[in-house]
Amino acid sequence: MNIRGLHPFTLVDFPGRIACIIFVGECNFRCPYCHNPCLVFDPESQPRVPEEKFFEFLEKRKGKLEGVVISGGEPILQKDLLPFIKKVKKMGYLVKLDTNGSMPERVFAIHNEAGLDAMGVDYKAPVEKYVEISRNNMDELGNKVLSVIKFALDNNIQIDVRTTVHRALLSIDDLRQMRSELNAIGLETWTLQQFNPVETIDENLPELPTFTDHELVRIAEKLGNDTRVRGLKSMVIKS
Repeated sequence: MNIRGLHPFTLVDFPGRIACIIFVGECNFRCPYCHNPCLVFDPESQPRVPEEKFFEFLEKRKGKLEGVVISGGEPILQKDLLPFIKKVKKMGYLVKLDTNGSMPERVFAIHNEAGLDAMGVDYKAPVEKYVEISRNNMDELGNKVLSVIKFALDNNIQIDVRTTVHRALLSIDDLRQMRSELNAIGLETWTLQQFNPVETIDENLPELPTFTDHELVRIAEKLGNDTRVRGLKSMVIKS
């Protein structure tokens, strides 16, 4: 596994669990708002964490940590992902896989052979705009991502579906369409993430106007079902 980062403790990345999170190099998407461009374009620029060191870390954390989050980059590109997950599970840890959902069959196979406990999926755009936002020309890409989300629901896998929102990329109508697509596969809880103006693949994006925190909260309320917000920069007082 090409592990290029380790956070030894997190209370937010694996909802309801005390976990650590690892980041792997390489991704097949080029999302404009991606805040890990080094992992996308130049993972070798980040210090590598040898697998043996990581498993030594897990051995020492038994009884203190409950789970391991595998993020990226895009973990599903890692050839050794399945045996890696099996080894983590054998040690008694729960596993949450963060994936962009572009390769459903690999996700299905990993769950069927190793048993995923949770997943995180960024639902990036309405189906018709998926290629535009992800910068990946894969056929039926949006529907593939939806199939991964539905697979998690059908197999009782805890799932966190989120969408990073920037006015230059997604309109309110886009978000309405996305809510409709998620409703159609039975997903209720959906989180809108406020854009974070840090280092991004599109260097111009942080300079472009986006939704305010107040606007994003109002949008979530109007979308209905269980649409939430995350990553707000200020306190929003409802009137």
